[in-house]
Amino acid sequence: MQVYKSFFKVLRHYKLSLIMYVSITLVMLVALAFSKSSEPKQITMDKYPIIVIDNDNSEVSKALYSYLDNAHNIKKEKYTEDQVKDLMYYWRIAEYIEIPEGFGDSFNRLVENKDEVDVTTLLKCIYDESLPRGIFINMQINDFLNGMRGYMSSGFSIEEAVERTETSLDSSQYVTMKERDVQPAIRSYNAFLFLPFGILSIIFSQLLPVIISFNEKEKRDRTAISATSLAKRNVFLVAGAATVALIIVVLLIAIATSADGTKYLFTKTWWLAVLNVVVYAISITMLLSMVSSLPLGINKRGAPNTSAFLTNIIGLTFSFLGGTFVESDIMGDKVAKIGQFIPNYWYSQATKRIWNEGAGLTDVIECYGLQLVFGFTCLAIGLAFTSFFKERARG
Repeated sequence: MQVYKSFFKVLRHYKLSLIMYVSITLVMLVALAFSKSSEPKQITMDKYPIIVIDNDNSEVSKALYSYLDNAHNIKKEKYTEDQVKDLMYYWRIAEYIEIPEGFGDSFNRLVENKDEVDVTTLLKCIYDESLPRGIFINMQINDFLNGMRGYMSSGFSIEEAVERTETSLDSSQYVTMKERDVQPAIRSYNAFLFLPFGILSIIFSQLLPVIISFNEKEKRDRTAISATSLAKRNVFLVAGAATVALIIVVLLIAIATSADGTKYLFTKTWWLAVLNVVVYAISITMLLSMVSSLPLGINKRGAPNTSAFLTNIIGLTFSFLGGTFVESDIMGDKVAKIGQFIPNYWYSQATKRIWNEGAGLTDVIECYGLQLVFGFTCLAIGLAFTSFFKERARG
């Protein structure tokens, strides 16, 4: 029992890193759990600030002005030539358009003669040719005027031509937004998907230096001549590590569960997700036992903060390759194959099946088992390292 108490006394020396990692994890987890997705529901064209000067005041020029006023934001103020140049230079306007006097008559002649010319040449258009927005506006003008010319050539009046042209140029009737599959538990899914990063980061940053400190030669020798055997000491160390891991897991599960209130609490889906978290925590604890058996120089005077270094490297690597930060479907096949060798990948697969596909225990038991296989493999490697270094010390 004395070793168990000493475990938490040593743990107190790392309270600053504990606060840091727990705070980072909680902030990110709360952001995921309580964020609301806001996707646009309508399709709209980009609107740009432009200047349009109508010096013709014909029916055609008024129709063009009205169309541009609806499609973009026309500045109504009066500007000098130098002011227009300044506005163009500082990207305050996308284009300067001047409708010259006689534009309506020229347009009507094109309708009567059915000449195939660029109708925008009838206008004075100034824009930055290196930017796509000016080209885009010119394309809209060209499509509108050509549409009007086509309808008017077919015998329609200007009013009818304007109405039919605007209808044909309305992109909302041709373009639809791709509908995504509705995921009623998307917030719970995102929250539970993020838990591996928090569990690994907190456990490694806190427990690794504590366990290593108990394995220092001086402390191990003092334990060997005391009434407490090494086996008993290891049992208490495991109990201390399990206590901390349990507190961390319970805290993170509680926050992740609150993402959807009590909607999924104690349901089959929730129990499977909780079991997935527990299995992952066990596998990571076994990984910790392997890492702690290596002579990494943690907590020695003058040594770098190896514990923080390993926590960041392992945590970020596992999270990216295992689908915690990036969906496994997005990653390439080669990256996904590498990810299959770490527990995060199978945790992510189980989480996806549980929350998105309504899987049962038989559907995710494989994922649980592969996480435990990884853990027991690490445990076996850790025991082999411990035996090797013990024999080497005796030799």
